[in-house]
Amino acid sequence: ESRYDKHQNGYGKIVAVSSAPSSDQLSSTVHTHFTELRHSSPMRLVPSRRTNPTSYNTQNRRENGASNRSHHREGVLLHLSSYGGGLVPGDKLKLDIDVRGKGAMLAVMTQGGQRIYRPGEHFRRYQNYNYDISAALSKPNPEMNSLKVCQSTINCTIEPGATLFYLPDPTVPYRSSAFEERRVFNCQFASAAGDNNNNNQGSLIAVDWYSSGRTYSTDIEERWAFDYLATRTELYITDESHHEHVRPNLIESMSFGNKGVSDGSPPAAKSMGQSFDAMATLLLHGPTSRPVVKRAMDLERKLAESLTRIRRDELVCEEQGNGDVDGLDELLDSLGGQVLLSVTPVEQQHNNTHMVRIIAENNEDIYRALHYCLKECSEHFGGLEPYKERIHSSKTVREKSIPLSMQQDKETRVKKGDDLEAIVDQLRLFPVQNNNNDNNNAWFRMCTLSDSSLPVGSFAHSQGIEAAAQMQLFIDTNQTDPLLAKNLAQSCSIEALSDFIYSVSRSNARFSTPLVMAGYQLIQQSEHGFKLDELHQLWSKIDAYTDTMLITNRPGRRASIDQGLGLVRIGSAFSDDRDKSHDSGNTADLWALISQSIDENGMDTMQARRPPTNGSSQTKGHAAPIYGILSAKLGITPLDSCRVFAFGAARDAVSAAVRLNLIGPMAGLSLLDKVGRKAVEDGLEEGLVGMLHSSRDLSCDEFSSPNARIDRWLQSAHTCAPMLDAAQPLADLLQVRLFRT
Repeated sequence: ESRYDKHQNGYGKIVAVSSAPSSDQLSSTVHTHFTELRHSSPMRLVPSRRTNPTSYNTQNRRENGASNRSHHREGVLLHLSSYGGGLVPGDKLKLDIDVRGKGAMLAVMTQGGQRIYRPGEHFRRYQNYNYDISAALSKPNPEMNSLKVCQSTINCTIEPGATLFYLPDPTVPYRSSAFEERRVFNCQFASAAGDNNNNNQGSLIAVDWYSSGRTYSTDIEERWAFDYLATRTELYITDESHHEHVRPNLIESMSFGNKGVSDGSPPAAKSMGQSFDAMATLLLHGPTSRPVVKRAMDLERKLAESLTRIRRDELVCEEQGNGDVDGLDELLDSLGGQVLLSVTPVEQQHNNTHMVRIIAENNEDIYRALHYCLKECSEHFGGLEPYKERIHSSKTVREKSIPLSMQQDKETRVKKGDDLEAIVDQLRLFPVQNNNNDNNNAWFRMCTLSDSSLPVGSFAHSQGIEAAAQMQLFIDTNQTDPLLAKNLAQSCSIEALSDFIYSVSRSNARFSTPLVMAGYQLIQQSEHGFKLDELHQLWSKIDAYTDTMLITNRPGRRASIDQGLGLVRIGSAFSDDRDKSHDSGNTADLWALISQSIDENGMDTMQARRPPTNGSSQTKGHAAPIYGILSAKLGITPLDSCRVFAFGAARDAVSAAVRLNLIGPMAGLSLLDKVGRKAVEDGLEEGLVGMLHSSRDLSCDEFSSPNARIDRWLQSAHTCAPMLDAAQPLADLLQVRLFRT
């Protein structure tokens, strides 16, 4: 342990308690106060006073005709800060937040953006962050990982009737920096009191926000030029009488690894497109968040309506027919660049959860969007409107963006097929028992699975290309002819389209690799004598985890279920020669059991999309793990299974662009070869390295257990395409659609 370690582990504890009694009925005014507040360097917690709360609340309720309101809640405010205004390599922060009692309200804000500084001279020798192939194949060095990566962990518990506002400013990762954040929110409810009682559900309004760095301040390219960035948010919705977490109700996880920054723009910059320099998510849950949800949906429709035709909503049209809806037109006029905002309702038993995603060309536009959505929350904090003080002008000044070199013509990456095989060997999969005849059959079946005529409905989905096109993400800004600019095909920027397809293909490969391998391992376990009941439980766990990861992206979730059910349908069409010669009997039985568990939900995908009832163990049949199961059943190697599945997503994205007339067939073929091939290999590498890295801290006994390894593999699944995550949910708003999603 170095002499710096004790100064780099910061810890904070916040406990906010309501003054209300324990009964269901709240008094006329409920105050919240701190009962515990402590911190250690480099973390600082600065409580703030409310500004004239009594006079503001009285006047506000009188103006809104709510003077006869039965009760009113007044929250407490706290600012989160750090010594030095940011984190240096090796800093580790842990913050525990408890909001207790009915009517309790706590707002956690920051004094400014949290900066993640790059390493100093004595850190420069650590170049790889333990996240590339060379590090994965070598012996792990714990000292290197602890010195380089800044870590932040936030654990929050919100009791029934309480509310937490977590509203930070953006995190700014500088060039060559590394940052990893995990946020866990546990919103409790009182089941005995009924779901309709607002006082018995915990509420959450939480922002997660990242900026591109010092884009304009230096001559060095720093736009999204960090070395490593990972963010993970987990939401648990639990009964207050049960304190054990079974599995999260929602997981939002992204991971970016930039390599070869000196060879051009980093991969993260390509994932954010030509001009987007800020990305944020707003997680909403509980009754307190309902006004925020409504304003966010109004803003979503208004922004989309300014770009394309959207589906008619009678209630919204009636409200907008009376004029400007609470300053929406004024907000749009004040934006200085393109803003993409989508709202996704989460289908669960307690359907009070929504995920809002925002990407923008600058931070100030996100400040404006968040301020609009959160404006009504000011009544709980003495008139303080979140993010209002960050807006300094009536209109955002649009800065001239720096052109990026995104072309994929120059190949600088060396061949790494052997290295990927070595990583697969270290994952300790069971050996594949194939003879020469089986190898030939597996090769032919691999070609069959990759054929575009495979009847699984993949071409019914556009991989987000259609929504992105109608949101004008591919517009050629250099097009000066107004007539051509209105034509989507003739004004399409091939460079922007290439970047989007690269990010989609890379993210899909990165996300699906652990899921395909988990399904593959399931069949291998069945061939080595594992009990059928245990295998079926493990399958349900894999499928449920996949569904939790996709639940905040409804079109992507529907596409995964559609294609998974299609794979189940065609699974019986393949001959079972290999099953007769090698199976112990469990493989065929397991496949039949998995098919039946999905059949119980109905092979109709509309029925499969319905939210599960409480206590139900039904499965959805998502595409990635089903593909791994089918590939293992047919004798295809693990690496080929992941590669072919990722190729299918890249091919479908390019095909969608061709059918939308964004690009021609010959140009599409060239794009798939130059961009899609590199994206698939990059994503496959990151997925395999992440799987190996996540399982390295297992003990010998745990590592020898396939179930423990699969658990870690699932946790290593991340996306890395914020543009896709923000644009794809907007497919449900489009009035004219060629694709289902």
